[in-house]
Formats: sequence, C-alpha cells, structure tokens
Amino acid sequence: MIKTFIKTLKENTSINNHTENANLIVHNFGNDTQKNVMKEILKHHKNEGCFASITLYNLTTLEYYLLKDVINNMQNKRLAKRIWSLI
Repeated sequence: MIKTFIKTLKENTSINNHTENANLIVHNFGNDTQKNVMKEILKHHKNEGCFASITLYNLTTLEYYLLKDVINNMQNKRLAKRIWSLI
C-alpha cells in the first residue's frame, strides 16, 4: 500500500498534479479539520478549472501550509520525510 502511495505521488509530481498529491496526503493522514480545508481547496480548484493568478497564489500557499501541518503531525516520521521529499 505504501509503495503504491509513493509511486502515485511520484507520478503526480512528474506531471505537476500537486493538488491531487495534496488531496491524497490530507485524505490519508489529515484530521477532520484538515480534510475540510482540502475539500474547500478542491472546490475552488474545480470551480476555476485552474487557479486564477491571485487565487493561485493564495490557494497554493494555503495548500502548502496545510500539507506542512499534516506531514509534520504524522506519526510515522520516516514516511513523512519521504513524502515531503517527493512533493
């Protein structure tokens, strides 16, 4: 399962699908609040088709800090370090 997860992160990174990676990480390792924030990010992403310039900056920044929070609070620090290195 972890190998498949890591492979998916690598594949998404290679095609600049960073929001999908964020969603996967938050869905698998985030708490309910973090998951709700990610849902809002995805909703805005879907509504825009792609992010508009100012929205892009704000949502990308929010996504970054959300991921940082989720990854820093993971129990498995080795996996957290591995995930952070891939994204």
